[in-house]
Amino acid sequence: MTISLIDAIKLITISTVSFISIVLVLRASGKRTLSKMNAFDFIVTVALGSVLATTIVNYKDSFWNGILTFIMLVTLQHVATWLSIRFKSVGSMIKSEPTLLYYADTFQEKAMRRERVDRSELKQAIRKAGYVSFDKISAIILESDGTLTVMSSSDKRELDKKDFIFINKK
Repeated sequence: MTISLIDAIKLITISTVSFISIVLVLRASGKRTLSKMNAFDFIVTVALGSVLATTIVNYKDSFWNGILTFIMLVTLQHVATWLSIRFKSVGSMIKSEPTLLYYADTFQEKAMRRERVDRSELKQAIRKAGYVSFDKISAIILESDGTLTVMSSSDKRELDKKDFIFINKK
């Protein structure tokens, strides 16, 4: 595969212009655009990366389409998150609630089945948090962004079930 000098210069120019355009759009849209607070944000971030790559690789056919698509994705995410903050029904469609998977020496089996998480994944989470057993673990929560939060029982105060408002959902 060979590339002509003119095509190489075009590719470098398009890549640079795309990069600058995207940096400007992302800076204008705020930190939330590339956050991974929940699955919705993650999907938008992946889509933005895909649009950028396609725009650069297929610059002859789709440069302006790619830039417009990128701007539209950022705008739609901004609108969706704005609506989700103002209207709980929109927020519940877009975002998921955290789920308590382990609490006070008890695996929350029903929640684990619903979220398709097994004990080995919880064991992996506690190892990543620096523990070897569940002995010093108060709770494990599957967060909205898909990460597992491990809370130790050595915290300054004992955790109470009311600390997990979301556990009675579903």
